[in-house]
Amino acid sequence: MTTEVGARPEPATTRTGRVDAIDLARGIALLGMMLVHLAAYWVDRDPPVGHMVAGGRAAPLFAMLAGTALMLVHDREPRGAGSTRATLIRAVLLIALGLGLGSLHDMPVLIILAYYGLLIVVALPFRRLSTRALLVVAGAWAVVAPVLLMWAKVEHSRVETGQAELTDLKHPLYLVMEILVWGAYPAAVWFAYVLVGLAVGRLDLRRSAVACWLVGAGAALVAGTLAVGWLLISTGAVDDRYELGWRQLFAQSYWPYDSAHWNDLLQVGEHTSTPLNVLGSIGSAILVIGLCALVVRVPWARLLLTPIRAAGAMTLTLYTIHVLWAWRLRVDLLEDHPEGFSRGSYRDWLIQVVVLFLAAALWQRFIGKGPLEWVVRRLSVWGRRRTRA
Repeated sequence: MTTEVGARPEPATTRTGRVDAIDLARGIALLGMMLVHLAAYWVDRDPPVGHMVAGGRAAPLFAMLAGTALMLVHDREPRGAGSTRATLIRAVLLIALGLGLGSLHDMPVLIILAYYGLLIVVALPFRRLSTRALLVVAGAWAVVAPVLLMWAKVEHSRVETGQAELTDLKHPLYLVMEILVWGAYPAAVWFAYVLVGLAVGRLDLRRSAVACWLVGAGAALVAGTLAVGWLLISTGAVDDRYELGWRQLFAQSYWPYDSAHWNDLLQVGEHTSTPLNVLGSIGSAILVIGLCALVVRVPWARLLLTPIRAAGAMTLTLYTIHVLWAWRLRVDLLEDHPEGFSRGSYRDWLIQVVVLFLAAALWQRFIGKGPLEWVVRRLSVWGRRRTRA
């Protein structure tokens, strides 16, 4: 690495705390997504604890960290991997991989990569905003976008969407609308997570005051949205058509299985994409990031969490393997039980976590960058001359 004459050399550990915190948070997001995909499903009256903790929170954390990573890479390599050109190439690769995985027959996981790719493209011009401006725009987006989405659902007939897959390219407008509005992760609303992530990428997470502020703000948002949600449920303001009671706090949207009503805008459950849901998910995400920033400051905890940090540094590779593994389990299930019913399995989740996260730790220790991460980076900066650090 070279420095300008007379410039004070930057310590090699300057960015370590910040990047380690983000890697740890990404690893936790992956843990949560795997838990939702594999562990006990909500098939009885009471939701499983794992579902209540990670359901509807792991994926938003993943999306928020997309914005954070976008800002960090841009700060470090503005003319390399963080350039607009490289980001566009990376987005195309993510969308292609997401559509490819979604095209597998009987894929049990709703693939997020195509949404992820579109979100980082839309975020490109917002990197110029200040931290305060990003937070203001994100707050407004978290309230206004869900209202507009609800208006579209109320005015539009039900749209049956499944996986975003390669065959959808025959109808590009439908694919765009599926990703932006009608899909499982409506990018038009989820962009609020990316905006907050961009702001977090501007923060110095090595400062304990910043980390504590994130923890406090995140905990307040989570507690506040759940309290308001419970108040609305207990007073009958929310349409509890299935008489779930407090469980409505964790229930998914009735759409597209039932028509949408303006009253649904008061729901707080997972993937309802309402203001309370989005604000609560933002809260849980920054709470996790703040806690990770504090934890990596403790040497023994940082060492103990090495497999999770390693997994967070190669989430694209591990997410892809996890999706293919979950698909293989689904295929085996259909062969043994043609009816296809499953309650999920904590055993399957634990096996995947142990195998993939230990493999990630060993890979990072002896090889380095994850294989898919390496390929995506090489392709995104292809043809660029090496820049001085």
